[in-house]
Amino acid sequence: MKKMIFALCLILISSTVFTYGSTGVRAAESSKITISGNVSNIRVGDTFKLQINGEQFEDLFGVEVVLAYDAQALQVQDVKAGEAYDSFDAYQNDATKGELYLPLARKQLQPNPQASVHLADVTFKALKDKGVEVQIQRIKAVGSERQTNQQGYKDLKGLTSGVGEALVIQIAKQDGKAPDYSSGQTSSSDKPATSAPTIIDGAKAILNEKDPMKAGEKLQALLNGLKSELSSTEKEALLQAAESTVAGLSVVPVNKEGTGVDTVYVISATDLSQYDSLLQSIRASLRKWDIDSPQIDNAQLKAVMEYTLSGRDVNKLGVYRYNETSGTWDYVRGAVHQADTGKFTIAAKQAGTYRVMEYSRPYADTTAMYAEAKYAVEVLTARHIVNGTSDTLFSPSKSVTRAEFSFMIVRALNLDLLDSTNLAKTAYSDVGAEAWYSNDIAVLNKLGVIKGFSDGTFRPNDPVTREQMVVIVMNALRSQELLPNSSIAAAEKFTDDETISSWAKDSVKMARGLKLVSGIGQNRFMPKQPTNRADTAVFIWKMLQQLN
Repeated sequence: MKKMIFALCLILISSTVFTYGSTGVRAAESSKITISGNVSNIRVGDTFKLQINGEQFEDLFGVEVVLAYDAQALQVQDVKAGEAYDSFDAYQNDATKGELYLPLARKQLQPNPQASVHLADVTFKALKDKGVEVQIQRIKAVGSERQTNQQGYKDLKGLTSGVGEALVIQIAKQDGKAPDYSSGQTSSSDKPATSAPTIIDGAKAILNEKDPMKAGEKLQALLNGLKSELSSTEKEALLQAAESTVAGLSVVPVNKEGTGVDTVYVISATDLSQYDSLLQSIRASLRKWDIDSPQIDNAQLKAVMEYTLSGRDVNKLGVYRYNETSGTWDYVRGAVHQADTGKFTIAAKQAGTYRVMEYSRPYADTTAMYAEAKYAVEVLTARHIVNGTSDTLFSPSKSVTRAEFSFMIVRALNLDLLDSTNLAKTAYSDVGAEAWYSNDIAVLNKLGVIKGFSDGTFRPNDPVTREQMVVIVMNALRSQELLPNSSIAAAEKFTDDETISSWAKDSVKMARGLKLVSGIGQNRFMPKQPTNRADTAVFIWKMLQQLN
């Protein structure tokens, strides 16, 4: 029954044309199915885990993989699908031929392009001392896009894919020596029962390892060798080693080329895949032994790029990634800027070539603006938070709509880069799902930043008033725990304080205490007055300065 379910999910009709891979075949494109794992120092009786990954796929919905292995020397112990995929327990292992057939389907229909996707883990046991290979013998891959095949039937689109190289494993004899836990290399068959000194010594050796990959491999080997329940002391030692190792593994190597403004930073696909694979494998092993912490669970791959200012405006710098398809440099949103140390830290989601660049876009109608507003517009434009009303105009006196302000604040705080699941895109009757601002409003609604009006509308095209703008920003900062202690609220009132809506008074006091807003002549706030594009830019820039 499970095999039938899997077959229905993939719809792998025999008439569809797929790429059949072997270790001697390479696709013209970069997409491929690979196999990897730590296969050093394997001895008879050891168990070890290999990981199957998909590399550089935009939309890998389903795949059938056939692994070939030496059945005399290796025995399949366990097969588990990756977190984003399901095998429906439909895999088949032919121990006579040494072939493992593994079908996998993505759990979610929507594509999630990644440099590397974790498809499955296969655990083997070493049976005989000899040199062996584990290789991907053949594959079939499909995306989620539907198309009409040669027979006129609807089918999933076949994907062109290559395969990675075979893994060569040298299995050694059991030499009767006690395993060296301090090196992280363990044997599950000949090691003594685990004891506090053994595990603690291994954890100390991991903490002393400077190379992140080696530390990760040692930790994985130590975790693979555990057999008995752990004491609190052992768990604490492993937790400390794991947190240190995961912190190191979360920083992907960056190859720096050139100097000054011409410096480029290269993240290789191989490094990205290896670091991600080992990080996910360690997490899975830690969960097995109930060892976890927020530091481990929340760790994400990142890359650090150090730069020199070289006469550029530090507030207008940003990270850009070269788009080989369009031949342009694409802005990388969400980069964390440590201006005092000259560093940018980005989420390492894509391999490629990066640069730290200063962006400038002159507007013909900003020269007469007051200096503070002109600079705020320049900075927010450089950070791609605001856009012009045309290629040459900013229109500083034009009112800002509620939809436009939602767009600005979401990008200023990178709120759309947070978990975007369960977004209610139709929360308001006047916000269509296809509207350009619908996702921004959905994000703010999910975070509790906005509530709309009592009649169920949001009124996206209405001008945003000064009090509405302040409330939205204060709520956004509060949702991300970015507001300081409430005692910062200003004691001094505006002369028109009584005209501020009751639901906005606390936010206005806080914003004034933070020096984000000031009066408009004669100490008036003018809460119901629409805000223009120039004043809005100043307000957002002041907010960002408070967060530095």
